[in-house]
Amino acid sequence: MEGDLQLATTGLPLVLLTLLGWAGGVGVILLPIALGADLLARNRFLQLVEAVLAAALAGGAALWINERIQDGHLGGVLGVLTRPIAEGRTTPVSAVLVSLVAFLTVCRVTGRRWHQWAAALVVGSSVVTSFFGGASTALSLALSIVFGWAIGLALRYALGTASTLPAGREIAEALVSLGIPLHRVTLIDRNPQGDRVYRGDSSSGPVDIVVIDRDTFGLGTVRSLVRRLRLRSASTRRPALSVRAETEYRTLMALAFARVGVHAPRILGVAPVGAFSAVLAFRPATGTLLAQRGADTSPEELAALWAMAVRLGQARVTHRELEPAVLLVGDSPGVSSLGSGDIAADDLTRLLDLGQVLVSVAIAVGVERAVDSAVSSLGAERVTRVVPVLQKIALGPATRAALKEHGTLLNDLRERVTALSPDTVTPPPVELRRVTSRALVTVVGGGVAGYLILTQLARVDFATLFAHANWWWVAACVFFAATTFAGPSLSIAGAVEPRLRFVRTYMTQLAVAFSGLVAPAAIGNIALNTRYLVSSGLTPTVAAASIGVVQLAQLCSYAVLLLASGVIAGTGTYAAFTPSPILVAALPVAALLILALLAVPRIRAFVRARILPQVRIVVPQIMRVLRTPSKVARMVVGSLMLDASFVAALVCATRVFGQHTPIAAVAVVYFAGAIIGSAVPTPGGLGGIEAAMSAGLVAVGVDSGVAVSSVLLYRLATYWLPIPFGWLSLQRLQAAKVV
Repeated sequence: MEGDLQLATTGLPLVLLTLLGWAGGVGVILLPIALGADLLARNRFLQLVEAVLAAALAGGAALWINERIQDGHLGGVLGVLTRPIAEGRTTPVSAVLVSLVAFLTVCRVTGRRWHQWAAALVVGSSVVTSFFGGASTALSLALSIVFGWAIGLALRYALGTASTLPAGREIAEALVSLGIPLHRVTLIDRNPQGDRVYRGDSSSGPVDIVVIDRDTFGLGTVRSLVRRLRLRSASTRRPALSVRAETEYRTLMALAFARVGVHAPRILGVAPVGAFSAVLAFRPATGTLLAQRGADTSPEELAALWAMAVRLGQARVTHRELEPAVLLVGDSPGVSSLGSGDIAADDLTRLLDLGQVLVSVAIAVGVERAVDSAVSSLGAERVTRVVPVLQKIALGPATRAALKEHGTLLNDLRERVTALSPDTVTPPPVELRRVTSRALVTVVGGGVAGYLILTQLARVDFATLFAHANWWWVAACVFFAATTFAGPSLSIAGAVEPRLRFVRTYMTQLAVAFSGLVAPAAIGNIALNTRYLVSSGLTPTVAAASIGVVQLAQLCSYAVLLLASGVIAGTGTYAAFTPSPILVAALPVAALLILALLAVPRIRAFVRARILPQVRIVVPQIMRVLRTPSKVARMVVGSLMLDASFVAALVCATRVFGQHTPIAAVAVVYFAGAIIGSAVPTPGGLGGIEAAMSAGLVAVGVDSGVAVSSVLLYRLATYWLPIPFGWLSLQRLQAAKVV
């Protein structure tokens, strides 16, 4: 890793490295002085003494460890943490870096404005210059930072730290100065955000008091930050990074709910208390919680609850925590907390709030009453739009815990809402996660595949190859790439009863090539083609079934061509196509499991209610198509043309550079590369297909440089070149309201 990193950064500007060197060298001296002066200004003399003690202990420990490692007392650690230089070997652990990090840890620079940025700049500059200057290895620098941090934390734990939390009397005096006539203030507990919560007694009624402290509100901030990293911005609010920002946000939300006319905690006053804290006083929202009322909630109360949700949506104010233990029902429906929503919310965030209310009501009164009350208040069309966000990840923690006790409530809710419009295509779930397991595998797999491709490209002499390239074969490669879209067009035209316009169907397949960049290939293919068939006059159910028949026909043609290519190429069929004994044993077991499931009355009822009606609609339509020989022939020819065109394009790409490998052998390489590409979770199998096909061509006798060039030309013609045409086709089709 160090060798690759050094090689990749050798071209960094000398000016940048010089500036980093000065920032690291001067900062190591000036930053502790500045932080010490800041601690003295804030009357933190004891903390300054502890920080200096931590730096001294850390430096001494680092020197002792270096001596032990360099004397060979720790075995092979010396070879791991150091590398040879002209004077001997580098230092195992950086004493300066260990001391600095320990000092910063005791000073507690995190959460303070300029302190943390200055510390990050100085430490980062020191690490960069030490690494590029050859004074330390990457592992040594990482270990130095962790070691200094551990020593600082250990000292803080051993000596303790002065509390910055304001006392109860200070809190009461701050609120009384605002004109709130408090008689008594009682500490309740901490809330999930890490705030201290008090209950105040006053002549005008109870008062909820929340104290936000710099050292404690970070608990909720870290939780919000993690959620922000996992989920899209619409799913979670950006966390506040200071006490003032958090105080302003909560005050703003309280005023927003009051403006909309929603019964919610009313802000009475806000005041700073102490040097690092703020106190907020609220008049609590009284009423009966939906979780307490449960099934006894009346239709009128549900209607009032939905009316409140509508008002919030119209004002573009969201709450994002409308759970059963937060929603208030009764004469004045409202919320018992301010939540974590926002103002000027976008459509997706408002939809998430509606979905949360629908699930909360369903938990309290049941799925049937919840959907019926929502439809009567919002209308069936608006309720149907909620289906894509009915996901556990979009719900609050208390709701997710309650769903564990209600089993299939979420699925029942989706089915009930979907049944409101059976002829409408159900939109797929909205992807709320920013980082998914698929995305993680995509990044890792794409990086590995890209590394493999780059190492192959390093062996290619492009100037020589293109000087001897046959451009007629290039034109043939592009032609066959174009026919890969004609095959699916014929298949789809043969799978449906109505007559389809070939040009428009061809444009739809081009649009699929573009949609594969932003959606998984299978999903984009099915979604666009289904919408195209629906606009051509088919019902959504028949359109989806027709696309399924096309997919099945293409799978069969793939298997037939793969078998034929393997036999002709001389690879044989026995080794490749003999079924696994495990598979043979699993088939009857699977059949028995299906029969056992059908023996369960509820499953049989589900099949009769949900599956058989769809089958009765689909089968007659498919049978009418299959009874038409011309339709069947068109579907079969189109399916065979798809894979045959891909094979022909790859053959032409190899012929461009003068290779005359047998067509059957190239076909086997194509099918193997397609299988690997479908397993790589990147758009269009990017990276995986190139690496697999290049290796396959080399295995059948193609020169490595020619193999890489041929595959890149093939991918340029079949994957990259159609993308701009696909975008233009998608724009035209959307303008014509075809997809």
